[in-house]
Parts: sequence; C-alpha cells; structure tokens
Amino acid sequence: MKRNLTVFSVFALFAAANAYAGDADSSATAGGGHGRNGDASATASYEGDVGFARTRARSGPISTARGVAVGVDQDGLSLSISNAIATHHGLALASTLNISIERDGDVAISRGVSRADGAADWSATAGGSSTTRHGAAAVAHAAGRSDPSGRVAARTWSQSRRDGERRVARKPVFLARK
Repeated sequence: MKRNLTVFSVFALFAAANAYAGDADSSATAGGGHGRNGDASATASYEGDVGFARTRARSGPISTARGVAVGVDQDGLSLSISNAIATHHGLALASTLNISIERDGDVAISRGVSRADGAADWSATAGGSSTTRHGAAAVAHAAGRSDPSGRVAARTWSQSRRDGERRVARKPVFLARK
C-alpha cells in the first residue's frame, strides 16, 4: 500500500509540473512623485523544461525595472520581456513583448505600452505572458496611474497565426489563345 501511494504521489507531482509546461510571464512597474525618489519593481517566471527568468529593478531619481522569462519545452518556445522607466520629473513609460512559437509553426505575439505623466504622482506598468500549452497564445496588459492634473495612455496589441493559415502564393494563370 505504501509503495502504491509513493508511486501515485510521484506521478501526481510529475503531472502537475507538466501541466504548466511552456508558460513564460513578466511584468515591470516604475513610478515617481514630485520631491521624492521613484520606485520600481519587476516579476518574471518560467514553467517548463529548459529556461530562465530574471528580474532587475533600481529605484532612485531615475527608476528602472526589467523582467525577462524565456524557455523551450517539448511544445515550443515561450518568451516574455517587460521594461519600465520613470524619471524624477513627471514621466513614466512601460512596455512588454510576449512571443510563443509552437513546434508545429503556430505563432502568437502580444505587445503593450503605457505612458503616464503628472505634476505630483505618476507610474506606468506593463506585463504579459506567452504559452505553448494547447496551442500558441500570448496576452499583454498595460496600465498607468497619475494625479488629477496628469495623463495616462495605454495600448495593447495581440496577433496569432496558425501554421495552416499561411498565405500561399498563387501561380499566374495563363489563358491559351485560340
């Protein structure tokens, strides 16, 4: 009985680890305020066979953050990169790029950008994820925050293409003359 429980536990752990195979995600946030140093933070993670995730953040008069996650597994490649920067003088920018390429040629790309400015308080954030689990997919999010006198603009894009949807160049048709 104990042996069966051990085998079942190992199988369950192995199945749970493979359930998240090929997922990469990252996010970055940077902000500032009038009369104070800014702040920055980043996250990154990769769940899969071979890959890595790294973050770097530095807070101060110019705050920067970066999160990178990339990896390859039996289903394909997943990549997620997010960056953010905020100055001491009222401007914050953030961007993200997420790409997944499945083994059979399916591709998904998502991007996002955010810009925030203000007189007293501002921050921008962007992030996203990509996966090759059950087909290539990528999502992005972007947002910002500002005081009432400031502005925030954020935009995301997403595109996917299945391998079978490739355009086929048509051969010219020549009509026979009589």
